[in-house]
Amino acid sequence: MTTSESIFEDEVELIENAEVLEEDYTPDEFVCRDEVLEDYLDVYKPIYKGRPPENAFLYGDTGVGKTAATKYLLNNLERDLTSKNESLPKDEQRELNVIWVNCENFTKTDDTTSSYQIAIGIVNKFREPGDKLSNTGYAPRDVYSMMYEEFDALGGTILVILDEVEKIGSDQTILYDIPRARDSGYLTEARVGVIGISNDYEFRKNLSPKIKDSLCETEVYFPQYTSPELQEIVRTRAEKALSSGAYDTNTIARCGAKAYQNARGSARRAIRLLKKSAEIAEKEGVEPISDDHIDRAHEKLQYDNLVQKFTDQDNQKLYILKAVAHLTEQGKTPARTSTIHGVYEAVAYHYGDKPLTQRGMFNHLSKLVMFGWINTYEHNKGRGTGQWNEHEFSDDVKPDKVQEAFTHLGREWLAVDVTDCE
Repeated sequence: MTTSESIFEDEVELIENAEVLEEDYTPDEFVCRDEVLEDYLDVYKPIYKGRPPENAFLYGDTGVGKTAATKYLLNNLERDLTSKNESLPKDEQRELNVIWVNCENFTKTDDTTSSYQIAIGIVNKFREPGDKLSNTGYAPRDVYSMMYEEFDALGGTILVILDEVEKIGSDQTILYDIPRARDSGYLTEARVGVIGISNDYEFRKNLSPKIKDSLCETEVYFPQYTSPELQEIVRTRAEKALSSGAYDTNTIARCGAKAYQNARGSARRAIRLLKKSAEIAEKEGVEPISDDHIDRAHEKLQYDNLVQKFTDQDNQKLYILKAVAHLTEQGKTPARTSTIHGVYEAVAYHYGDKPLTQRGMFNHLSKLVMFGWINTYEHNKGRGTGQWNEHEFSDDVKPDKVQEAFTHLGREWLAVDVTDCE
C-alpha cells in the first residue's frame, strides 16, 4: 500500500451512491405502481385544492410500497403547494403539516399498543424534551384534549400518518375520534385527516363499522410485486446507485427473482439483496456482481431476518427457543413437551422470571410452530398407551441463531445441561 492509499479503500468501488439503496430513500420516480398511485392520488387532491383532507386506509404485505408511495406523494404535494402558494394571497395560501407516527414504536409486551399511547406520542411530537408527557398517569380524555389543543395551535391542514396501524390492536378509539374531531367540536382552527397504513388485512376486516365509516373513506390495496416488477425496481436503483461495471442483466434478474420467490414480492428485500451483493463483491474486489455474491447475500439476509424476528418475541417464547436450542445441541430432539418444559423452567429461573405451567408454555410453543420455527409430531400408540407430542427446530432454525438473538438483546447465554432438567 502506498502512502496515498487509505486502508478504508477497496480495490473497486461498486457503490457510487449508497443513499439510493437505503430504506428511507424516496425516489424521484415511483415505478411499477401506476394504477395504485392513481387511486392514492385522489386522497391528496383535496388538500392541493384547499379542501378538507380525506381519510384513507392502505393495506398490503410488507415491502410492497405503501410507506414509500406515501412519502413520494407527500413530497410532491408539499413541493406543488409551495409553488402554488407563491401565486396566492397570504390569506388564501394552503398550509400542510404532516405528523408521522409509527405505531410499532409504542408496542407493549403483548406486541400491541393502544389509542392512549398513540395520542401521547402525537402530543409529544409537539413538545420540547422537558415538556413531554410520560407514558402513564393521565386520564385518556385529558390526553385527547391536549392533542386537540396542539392541533388547533398549529392550525391549517394536518395529516396524521399512522404507520403499522394494526399494532393498535383492540383499542381503536383514536381511529374514530380524530377523523370526527372537528364535527364533534373538539377542533376549530385545524382540519385533520388520518391515513392508516397496515400490513394486516384482517385488521381492516375487524374494524368496527363506525371506524370503517370514519377512517376508510378511501381504501387503497397494494398487491405484491411480480418478478418482472421487482427486476424493474432493482434496475432503477442499480442505475442510480452502482457503477456501470458493477452489474449486468443477470444481476437484475437474479435479485428480482430471489426476492419474489423468498420474500413474497417485497421490493424492500430486493433492494437489500442488491445492496448486500454489491458490498460482498466490492469487498472481494470483483465486478460485476456474480451469482455467488447474490446467493451469499441472500443467505446472510435470511439469517439476519430470522435473528431479528427472534429478538422481537416476548420473553416466554425466547425462553422456549433457548430450551429447544440446548436440547438440539445435546442431541435430545425431537423432545417431548414435558422435557422442553423442564429446560424452559431452568432458563426462566436463570433470567429471574417465574416460568409458566406446562399448559401455559405450550400455548407459546404453539405460536412458534405457527411461525414455522418449530416442527411438532403427534404420537398416538392406540388405546391404553396415550398420546404425546414431540418437537424440534425446523430446518431454517439453528441454535446459533437463537444465541445471536440473545446476544443482540444483551443477555448472557447460560449453558444448560438438559440432563439435569429431565
